[in-house]
Amino acid sequence: MKVINLEQGSDEWLTWRTQGVTATDAVILLGLSPFKTQWRCWAEKTGFATPVDLSMNPLVRRGRENEDVARRLLESRFDDILLPLCIESSFDPIIRASLDGLTSNGEPTEIKCPSEKIWNEVCSLGKQSSAFKMYYGQVQHQLLAAGSPKGFLVFYFDGDMRIFEIYADKALLATLYRKAKQFVKLVDNRIEPPKDKKKDLYIPTNEDALSWITHAEQYRFLDAEMQACKQRQKDLEAKMKQHLDAMKAQMGEYYHADYCGVMITRYSVAGSVDYARMLEEQGAQVSPDLIEKYRKPTSDRYRITVSESVMPRNIADEETLAPLEQADPDYQPLIF
Repeated sequence: MKVINLEQGSDEWLTWRTQGVTATDAVILLGLSPFKTQWRCWAEKTGFATPVDLSMNPLVRRGRENEDVARRLLESRFDDILLPLCIESSFDPIIRASLDGLTSNGEPTEIKCPSEKIWNEVCSLGKQSSAFKMYYGQVQHQLLAAGSPKGFLVFYFDGDMRIFEIYADKALLATLYRKAKQFVKLVDNRIEPPKDKKKDLYIPTNEDALSWITHAEQYRFLDAEMQACKQRQKDLEAKMKQHLDAMKAQMGEYYHADYCGVMITRYSVAGSVDYARMLEEQGAQVSPDLIEKYRKPTSDRYRITVSESVMPRNIADEETLAPLEQADPDYQPLIF
């Protein structure tokens, strides 16, 4: 193990992370991360994409704010000093890790400060929890980097802890190293790994890019027109409501009116059933499997977001962005 003199969070540290495979990357390479795919990891390391800024994410902020508290509590439990260090493997420097703590015996410690929901799952399911299974691979990578036979995975929440001893899994370490070497080769040669079509971005190229730009310009223009119409509709509805309220007040207890081209009919509608509350209070015998039996087939839907910029977020590859230099964010169709 080689200790690298870097401050975690610094620009130098960020650059260092891109030049090897970290413990966070290991979770991705093992296919255990719900947050990032192998393609996205490759894109960020090659400069094709920029990392998403999570600094304002409340869960991320909570984790950072509580990490020092958790480390001090853990030091008292271990009666040891835990050093937050950056390390590289002594046998291959591409294997690197930013440790939350390293014991005096050279044992890496990974500290997690999860949400209450995840904490409760860890407490109830232990090693069968999704959080443990995901971060287990992270600690295994740290053991590979440190050359240590044992490490710790620690979950902290509101002054309480769950501490798991993690022992080196030789078969998994071999898999991790093999995947790391393969991944670094892809990064060095800028060879894209396969994309996850459910998580990664579709990015059109060549003629497909030009076709997308044509349709996108038209869509953006029509969307702006539609938003203006919607606002006009809201304004008209607000004015109409004033007159409708006045006529309803004139009707008093009458249920029907028809005068000067305006017909008003008053009727009663039964209130909707709060099924969620009903199941919560009365549905002790209704199992999740039974609910699934009556669920209608899944259908695909699309959520459309129109932004002011024509540039895709967090994509930095010049070749990918080049066709967009010709796109007009203020496109107006020719009207004859």
